[in-house]
Amino acid sequence: MDQLPIRPELLTLPGGAAEHPAAEAELPAEAAFVAAGLEAALRIRAPRVHASTPLVRRLSVQICAQLGLDDRRQQLIDLCARVRDVGMIGLPDEVVLSSSELSPEQWRLINRHPILGADLLEGMLPLRPAAPVVRAHHERWDGGGYPDGLAGEAIPVLSRVIAAADAFVAIASDRPHRRASAADIAMEHITGESGIQFDPRVVDALRATLHGTHRAPGGPAGRPPATGSSSSSTLRRSSQASPSAGASSGSGHGASRLADALTAWTEVPAFAPAHERAMAAATVGGESLSDLVSAVEASTGLTVAVLRAAQRAAGRHPVANVPDAVAALGASGVADAIAEVPRMAFPWRTPDEALLYHLRVHCQTVGRAAQRIAEEVGFPQRDELIAAALLHDVGKLVMARVRGGLAQPLDERRVTPERRVEAEREEMTVDHASLGALLIERWGLPASLSWAVRSHHSSEAGDRMATLLRLADLVAHHSDGHVVDRRVMLRLTHAVGLPVPALRHVLFDLPHAGSQRRRAEPSPLSRRETDALRQLASGKVYKEIAVALGVSASTVRSHLHSTYAKLGVEDRAQAVLRATEMGWI
Repeated sequence: MDQLPIRPELLTLPGGAAEHPAAEAELPAEAAFVAAGLEAALRIRAPRVHASTPLVRRLSVQICAQLGLDDRRQQLIDLCARVRDVGMIGLPDEVVLSSSELSPEQWRLINRHPILGADLLEGMLPLRPAAPVVRAHHERWDGGGYPDGLAGEAIPVLSRVIAAADAFVAIASDRPHRRASAADIAMEHITGESGIQFDPRVVDALRATLHGTHRAPGGPAGRPPATGSSSSSTLRRSSQASPSAGASSGSGHGASRLADALTAWTEVPAFAPAHERAMAAATVGGESLSDLVSAVEASTGLTVAVLRAAQRAAGRHPVANVPDAVAALGASGVADAIAEVPRMAFPWRTPDEALLYHLRVHCQTVGRAAQRIAEEVGFPQRDELIAAALLHDVGKLVMARVRGGLAQPLDERRVTPERRVEAEREEMTVDHASLGALLIERWGLPASLSWAVRSHHSSEAGDRMATLLRLADLVAHHSDGHVVDRRVMLRLTHAVGLPVPALRHVLFDLPHAGSQRRRAEPSPLSRRETDALRQLASGKVYKEIAVALGVSASTVRSHLHSTYAKLGVEDRAQAVLRATEMGWI
């Protein structure tokens, strides 16, 4: 049997130190057959997860060639790329097959798939050399990845290559929950993470691969040839909208202008009154934290600044809503986070400022609609949904910068949101939802927010938070007197489980609804205790609550007594009042 020896230098860059001790074992010829079997199992078990594998394999091999890695390492990375997500096979159905928002516990399970995959490969002699590469393919250059928190050169180079290729293909290819972004926009995102999430040398090699340049082993990249490389053309075909179409169209909107517009929004200005109110609340503390949450949510710029600061304060635990961000930072931390945010005051001096004010008014309306609908259907991540509502149209800032100040090519009072999005794609090959998601990713905010924003003009049932956000957006447009497709609104109403009479009440009440007092600290209650208390607040007795939750009456009693103790109250009336005041139910 032919043997392909895996030497220690196969896991190093030319001239670099070894990143991971290579296995002394050899890679037998049958390794490819075993990998094909595992890949087939993953394709059957989780077709969505597997969908990007062919492109990731091809791109990974070509990046390795750009880096000057030899044929054996190219063979090894081809094998590793095809089995990189095989650990997903070992996860429960509710995680692998879920089409709704994942819970924190489910995300923790997802984050274990590199470990499960590596353990599986370790037990298969032909694939054992791939195990350390698969285990590390979600590590980050800055050390913020998983599962081991490796950083820099400590990450196997083949893992670094797969990480960049996988991220690029994920952004540049169509997914069930969203349309593709342009390939050049995806590359711009990867470039923005160079030296942070990705190895800078790997990013340079990826860019050279996409631009069709050739770099001799260990040497600099050469001049681009007349035609693009096969990987670039393949990835462009996989994308719904080719970036080259936008660059060569009569509109003159090129990928470079989009990249410049994205970069321009490193910071979002805050409205001066909201900033003053937030700074005042931050200096008082205590119960005024709820006022601080409301002040932060009153301005997109403050929301972005506080959420970004909270990601650093919380470490590896993503913070996806303003109340949790305020709790993580504390009043003084919020003051520090917003102290240097640029401020804007009336009268608005620039088109950007006028657009920001227009977006603020609309997003505040969407946030109120989202909160009301979430309460009606019992959606548990209400604060996260509100954060997504406050950010859902930030991509229009990029669109306006590219167009030179025009936010929308069509009059939003007379054209449905769906038609306006189609016009954006026709004009620029990408819509504001995709650009907004890229901004959110650049700001380092949680993936759940970028996912919801990216999908808020396309989701109907695949992602519950995005579907709720889309419905809230339509309700807000209707409230503002804009044209909406009522058939779409009714489909979304059915998809989220909202009774039509309840929708009528939301439509009627929204123009007159004021902002509610926001919660300022995390709820001490478990999910079951919260569900039981909500049922209690609706007037149900223990037996009725037990039927609704599918548990025994004694279990309900235990949940509620635990709730009283945690809230420091003596009876149900006080518990409902306390939880309502704090925004926990």
